[in-house]
Amino acid sequence: MYIGFKVEKNKPYLIVGQGLAGSILAHHFLAAQIPFEIWDDSTTYFTSSHAAGGIFNPVTGRKLEKTWLAEALFDYLPAFYTALEQRLETSFYFPMPLFRPFANAEMRTWLEDRKAQIDHNYLEWTSAGVWVKQAGWVDASKLVLASRDYFTHLGLFHERAFSPSERFAKVIFCEGFHGQNNPLWANLPFLPAKGELLIFQSQQASKEYILSKNGFILPLKDDQFKVGATYRWDEFSNEVTADAQAELRSKLIGMGVTDQMAMETRVGVRPATQDRRPFIGMHPHLPVGIFNGFGSKGVSLIPYFARAFVREIQGEEELPFDVSIRRFAHLFSL
Repeated sequence: MYIGFKVEKNKPYLIVGQGLAGSILAHHFLAAQIPFEIWDDSTTYFTSSHAAGGIFNPVTGRKLEKTWLAEALFDYLPAFYTALEQRLETSFYFPMPLFRPFANAEMRTWLEDRKAQIDHNYLEWTSAGVWVKQAGWVDASKLVLASRDYFTHLGLFHERAFSPSERFAKVIFCEGFHGQNNPLWANLPFLPAKGELLIFQSQQASKEYILSKNGFILPLKDDQFKVGATYRWDEFSNEVTADAQAELRSKLIGMGVTDQMAMETRVGVRPATQDRRPFIGMHPHLPVGIFNGFGSKGVSLIPYFARAFVREIQGEEELPFDVSIRRFAHLFSL
């Protein structure tokens, strides 16, 4: 049904979906003076942005490896979010140390034995564990809601569903895990993962840092914290599950929090992919594009690749092949 899509060059771009990806891409369009509108239909979609842990962390995995593109991502991230806070006149960017305690003496010895293989630029070692520098979190829900108000005030945001009969210069789909149901992108190897978070109140967790130990505890305010997260690949509803809630409480106990009061549960589905790389770029035959597939690392990946996508749209520089949908060219033959 999209084959009849017609280009109308005098029309603006349309961004479909106003989660974290759509919001941040729209801010980059605005900065680049690319005319656009952004549409979102909350009755059709629920977005993972409102349930995201929002942690950014340059170190990943039990081997303490640098995350993919760490230097490039974390060079751009602080300036972008700081400037966006000023534009939106609100706070949602919270740099904060992250502590990874050694699980046991055996893990401590194993990591210390392989110190020579580890990049220490982001690490500070102690006898109890490792501190990760340049970490923190973004309140993705607050950013998205503030952006909606901002774009609404500018006349650029509309609460409405997309129809292929609409006429725009080009349409960029930022639909999160719902993108796997869009016939344009149905053949792309999505691998969505449902996750649940618990917001709780306690006197036992630290307000000074993010604790990472088979999960995470993230301080909010007024003795409130987030604990997360769970992973599930067999269903993608926005319903809370008993198994996930039991898992979250088990994580709390494992991180030393035995006295807590549950406040709120949040559910989202991460728009992850089978090769763990985003889906970005324009369709080879139609005036449509995709900006999706950022998984659980959206707060660090999305700003950097929104800028890169704008550069490609403006003809300045091609996207890297490993994030461009050019790597799936064989799936788009007419």
